[in-house]
Amino acid sequence: MSTRSILVADELDKTDEQSKKRSAMVQRLGSDLSVLLECPTDLVFVHRLNEILGKKILNGDNRKKIIDSDRQKYATVLRNFQRPGELFLKLGWPIEEIVKLVTKEHRFEGLVLGTRSLQGVERFFLGSVAEEVVRSIKRPTFILGPGAQKEDFNLSEHKKRHFLVVTDLTKKCRAVETYAVSLAQKTGASVTFYYSLAETLSTAQQFAYASGEALSTFDSIFEDMKNEALTSMTKKIDRLKKKGLDCKFHIEAEKSDLIEAALSYASDNTQLIFMGHQSHGFIASTVLGSNLRGMIAKAKVPVVVVRS
Repeated sequence: MSTRSILVADELDKTDEQSKKRSAMVQRLGSDLSVLLECPTDLVFVHRLNEILGKKILNGDNRKKIIDSDRQKYATVLRNFQRPGELFLKLGWPIEEIVKLVTKEHRFEGLVLGTRSLQGVERFFLGSVAEEVVRSIKRPTFILGPGAQKEDFNLSEHKKRHFLVVTDLTKKCRAVETYAVSLAQKTGASVTFYYSLAETLSTAQQFAYASGEALSTFDSIFEDMKNEALTSMTKKIDRLKKKGLDCKFHIEAEKSDLIEAALSYASDNTQLIFMGHQSHGFIASTVLGSNLRGMIAKAKVPVVVVRS
C-alpha cells in the first residue's frame, strides 16, 4: 500500500447550510482522489483558539480535554471516506496549524480544501485560509472554489478523466506541468496544455504603451512568439506521447482574457484545472497573478495549485 495520503482540511464545526455543503464536497473530493491514487484520506480539523488568550486560560489538561471532546465529536467523519486514514486535531489558528502539519508530515500527496468568495471576485482569496496555506506549503493544493461548489462537482461521476494545465511555457510552470503529468499517469487521465498567446501579447503591448515604445513591429513579434510557442508545445507533446501519455496542446491566439478563454475551452470535458504560482511574494503578483484568483472563483471544477 502507498505510504502517501490525501489530507483534507475541513471546518467541521460550521453549521450553516453553505458550510455543510462545502464540507461534504471537500470530503468527497478527498475520498475520490484517495481511491484513484490508492492511498488513505487523512482529515485535519483546527479548533480555532486565539493564541494569546489560549496561553492565558488553557493549561495542558484543558487543551487535552478540548482535543478529546473534538475526537469524540468528529471521529465518525472518517467513515465518510472510502479509504479512511488518520484524524488530526489541532488547537490554534487554522493557517498556522495546517501549514505546520503539512510541513512536518511528508507523506501527504496533496491538500484538499474549500474556499468561498468574499464580496465578489475582486476580494476573493484575500485574507482567506486558502490563500495563506497555498502560499506557505510545498505540496499541491486541490481547491474547491465557489464555482465548483455551485455545480456540486463530483469527480467520481467521470470515468474518463481529463486535466487542463494552464502554462506560460517558462520554467515557472515546470512544477505544475510535472505534477499534472504525474497525476495523469497515475490515474489514467488525458492532459491538455493550454497557453494564452493572446494574453502574453496583450501584456507586452501594455508595457510598450507605458514605456512609449513603437508598436509597428508587433505583428512580427506576434508571429515569432506564435512560432516559438508552437515549437515548444510540439516538442513537449511528442516527448510525453512517447512515454505513453494521452496529451495535446492548445495555443489561444484570439481571446486575451485568460480565465474566460480557458474555461470556455475546458467546457465539460475537464475535471481538474492545474495552475502554478511562484514560491515568494503575495499571490496576486505571482506568475499567474489575479488569474489564479479568478480561476478558482469561476471554475466549475477544482483548481490544483502547485508552487514553482
